[in-house]
Amino acid sequence: MAKVIIALLGAATLAACGGKRESQAAADSAARDTQLPSPDSTVAINDAPSPAPRPAPTKSPAAPAPRPSPPPAAPTPAPAPVPPPPPSARRALEGTVIEAVATREITSRTNKPGEMFTARIGEAITAEGGRVVIPAGSEVTLTIVALKPAPNKSAKDGTLELRAVSVVIDGESHPIDAVVTSVEHTLKGRGVTGSEAAKVGVGAAAGAIIGKVIGGGTGTAVGAVTGAAAGTAVAVETADRDVVIPVGGKIRLTLRSAFPAA
Repeated sequence: MAKVIIALLGAATLAACGGKRESQAAADSAARDTQLPSPDSTVAINDAPSPAPRPAPTKSPAAPAPRPSPPPAAPTPAPAPVPPPPPSARRALEGTVIEAVATREITSRTNKPGEMFTARIGEAITAEGGRVVIPAGSEVTLTIVALKPAPNKSAKDGTLELRAVSVVIDGESHPIDAVVTSVEHTLKGRGVTGSEAAKVGVGAAAGAIIGKVIGGGTGTAVGAVTGAAAGTAVAVETADRDVVIPVGGKIRLTLRSAFPAA
């Protein structure tokens, strides 16, 4: 019973304390309210209206989608390369005949083996397909291999041998393998000069001896004249005749291998 009484007294005490605290808090709150300053009516109050709200940005109309570019035009196919002509269409073949003419006179009296001279080609040399290989007017260079006069009046000819060396085309020299098959030339007598005059003197001396034996002094003179005439006849008969290639003399060549060489 005593415990119950004590508990009741404690509860009452706590209730009394709680009520007192609530009353005291209310009093404190009222005191604070009375201490707040009153609003000053003389101070201007910014009563400007608040700015109007900005309109929401409108989206610009969407740009039209770009038109698709047309596909690039297909490139024009390059023309097919022209196949090169066969080698035979670019070369003068073996056995082709070339005719040229001498550009200066050649004579066994003044010219010697080893010397060179030129001859001009008259007609263009073409390949099988008609392609010009050596133009007309091109010059072929020839070298003198052998050149000797006819040894006497009875000899039918002297000695003449030429060899083709090169041909010049548009200012450029090209070697050529050709054999000279014919050369237009003449034989020209030298007359009684040099060694031939010695033959005349021998004839005159022989005639003088014969005349002296036959007819004394007069016979010597007559024999000398007769002997000189005989010696002259011998000299003319045995005089060399020069081989002469005149200007414009025709020279024929035949290719021994294709031109130009592969």
